[in-house]
Amino acid sequence: MSNNGEEFYNTFYNAFTSESTDRRSELKEYSREFSENLKFENMYGSQEKPPKLMKVEDYNWWKNRFEGWVKAFAPESWLKLVSEYKAPEKEGGELIDEKDFTEKDIKNVVAEYRMITLIKQSVREDIISLLEQEKTSKRLWEALEKKCVGSNEIVKNKKKLLRKEFDVFSCMKNESVSKMIERFGHLKMELARYKLNTLKKRWWINCLIHCQMIKSGNTSL
Repeated sequence: MSNNGEEFYNTFYNAFTSESTDRRSELKEYSREFSENLKFENMYGSQEKPPKLMKVEDYNWWKNRFEGWVKAFAPESWLKLVSEYKAPEKEGGELIDEKDFTEKDIKNVVAEYRMITLIKQSVREDIISLLEQEKTSKRLWEALEKKCVGSNEIVKNKKKLLRKEFDVFSCMKNESVSKMIERFGHLKMELARYKLNTLKKRWWINCLIHCQMIKSGNTSL
């Protein structure tokens, strides 16, 4: 290949590869931004859809945001979680056929169907899948909370264990400060999940004490 031909080839090749590299970088950046936006939307919701529960551990945090979203954007449906929906009946107790619904009946059933849809769309499929036999939005909502938080007795025992774990928490042998803080952070998340907020005030104090102990060579309270 002549020098001119080689120069032309190299110029063309460099331009092509440079453009491909730039394009890949653009796609990668777009993918990253899309992923971040989707994560943000799942966490906080948007005008079109409420926040989404992706992990059982995030239930309490998600519940507050979901309730706020529904109250703001679907207040009629929110009322179905306050007072359970009951299908309209005739005086003898027989269910009224949907084609004979009054305007009020239609409004109520639409609000109920929307509430059920909102809950199902806002919870990861494998979390909500075993609860779909519930007939009303209120029962579905209560079943979801029971699944995520547990029955009252389980909750009571869990809180007792968490309080004990918090009170006896100490640095483990050969454990680094970062690992200790990571383990303590997980405990703090569990405390928040079970609404043991009164213990949070002591969290940083205990953490600082442990750090000082590690620096001085003492690894337990």
